[in-house]
Amino acid sequence: MPEWFESITKLLENSWVFILSPAIFVFYLRKDHLALRFVLVTAVFFFYGALINDYLKEFDSSTYIYRYVIWAFNDLVWMALIAYLGIKDKIYLWQCVIGQLVVVSAPILQLFRLVDRHLWDLSYSTYIYKTLLPFINIGTVIVCYLPLVYLLINKRNTASNEQ
Repeated sequence: MPEWFESITKLLENSWVFILSPAIFVFYLRKDHLALRFVLVTAVFFFYGALINDYLKEFDSSTYIYRYVIWAFNDLVWMALIAYLGIKDKIYLWQCVIGQLVVVSAPILQLFRLVDRHLWDLSYSTYIYKTLLPFINIGTVIVCYLPLVYLLINKRNTASNEQ
């Protein structure tokens, strides 16, 4: 295999994009453009995060300031883009609202980690950060799959009503 292909594969395996790939495929085949847009925007932000993670840690290895500011800004940009698309009816509004509620704690958590590391010098944020951030990412991935869950539940309810 070419080196560039292996690096892309490694990047996808280490990111949430790989987990979102089935949703992208299913929503594309079903022509569910609203759900597809939400998943694609989320996948792009996850991919971007995976792409810059190592460079950002290397660049910010001495101060530990910029990484938290950039991650918080990244989350806020995702939230703003999702809100804009929800208002313009380009994604499901209910999915937009749930996504906002899941991700709203991420920038707060990033900035709390920054303040804790540089002003308070407490160790609380380490445990909170390493515990909650993966759950926020998992919650975001679950929100991406919610239209599929909704579709399956509706199909089952219609099938049971017809009997």
